[in-house]
Amino acid sequence: MKKRLSISKLIIVMLTLFLSKVTYAQDPTDSLPGDPGAIYTYIIQSLQFGTFVKGATGGTITVANNGARSATGSIVLLNQGVSSYQTIIDVEAPPYSLISITNGPDVILTGSNGGTATLEIGDSDPGSPFNTYIPPPGRTPVSIGGKLTIPPGAPPGIYTGTFYVTFNQE
Repeated sequence: MKKRLSISKLIIVMLTLFLSKVTYAQDPTDSLPGDPGAIYTYIIQSLQFGTFVKGATGGTITVANNGARSATGSIVLLNQGVSSYQTIIDVEAPPYSLISITNGPDVILTGSNGGTATLEIGDSDPGSPFNTYIPPPGRTPVSIGGKLTIPPGAPPGIYTGTFYVTFNQE
């Protein structure tokens, strides 16, 4: 069974602010309603990159699947305003299901004032594939990080895009 999860990204950049919002998950596309073998996902927490200042050369901000944040290049991380968080998605599936996670391609985020930034979906915890052991309605939490690449010329504004994560029940 394949389940594709669409996650919309709203990213606001105001020189020092960069945050994102996850909006929804899809229901299974190849199960019947009430199928006891179906897999369901529930978005618990949105991926957010927190506040920062972008220097002349740009760089990257990484939020790991445990929520740790780091930067490269001329990005200076600030610990004020919006906090950084990894995405957390709860997976509900029959016990002992083997679930694999497939990340979609990198996403080009487009800015309201021109410019682009690139979002790369990170690793998950638990790693892929993993087994579920909790019977429904219990859920297995999956944390996913990401890396944001900000080019030198990216102007402040609202950056948007969509990324996909597919959960396969094997």
